[in-house]
Amino acid sequence: MKMDRTVLVTGANGMLAANIIERLAREGCNVIGTVRKGRSYKGETYGRVTVAEADFKDEAAMRPLVAQADAVFHVAAMTSQAGTDYEPFRKVNVEPTEMLLDLSLEYGVETFVYVSTANTIGYGAAEGEEMKYPFTKSCYALSKKEAEEVALAYADRMRVVIVNPTFMVGRYGSEKGSDRIFSMVRKSPVVFCPSGGKSVLDVEEAARGMIMAMEKAETGSRYLITGTNYHYREMFRRMADKSGVRRLYVSLPDWLLKAAGKFGDFLAWLGLETEVTSVNMDMLMTDNFYYTDKAWRELGFKARDFFAK
Repeated sequence: MKMDRTVLVTGANGMLAANIIERLAREGCNVIGTVRKGRSYKGETYGRVTVAEADFKDEAAMRPLVAQADAVFHVAAMTSQAGTDYEPFRKVNVEPTEMLLDLSLEYGVETFVYVSTANTIGYGAAEGEEMKYPFTKSCYALSKKEAEEVALAYADRMRVVIVNPTFMVGRYGSEKGSDRIFSMVRKSPVVFCPSGGKSVLDVEEAARGMIMAMEKAETGSRYLITGTNYHYREMFRRMADKSGVRRLYVSLPDWLLKAAGKFGDFLAWLGLETEVTSVNMDMLMTDNFYYTDKAWRELGFKARDFFAK
């Protein structure tokens, strides 16, 4: 990696951004991490990290930070799976991405890495496959897909790379984020298991793969950054083993999840915010697995199994 490169990373208070920042600093980059007011960066600084209190949606706040950067990692996003109104997601996940790209182009930033989600790609497939239901009904996934399209439109004027991580867990996770699932397994003696599954990705490995993409990828490229595929029952069992606890696992029938989703849709219709919707329940019944060797073939990246650590 080019020494003394300055990399701007948005969303430094988040799990993924903290791991990216820490790894960049450890490898010799100077890093500017942005946090919203009242938030903080959790990682190590290695004497190379500057934390700036700046809303990534605020052009005036971001302009002087982009002006210092050789590369930009846009990580910050609205990730909620609640809500059926697309416009708030567009205002947070799409419009600021375009603004940051414009600023990056204006100030001659060399590389812009946009962190999307694997759910913009059809599960069970590789890069280039169209996204599938139920994610085509997810405001979050749809906004990330639109932001990808915005970013790729700049690929002939600057180096733009898209990375599509799967479900991330690990270092600097919080109980409000993906570590909710760990907390559930640690605290509950009975664990209810939907029929579907996820690709579980160690966030430290995700950061490593994304930095490799920043270093090696050609403009306009996109890479699935994936972990190991687990059905929920096996994933919960592995989490319990890692936490040193024993649990009783009970399968949740699909009909029950569908009924819960219908009830959640009714609550949403009443104006109540809930993640228990038909779309989200259908996600729990989906084998949300990914199979690709592109990152290995082109970047030399393959993630170690989080539960094998």
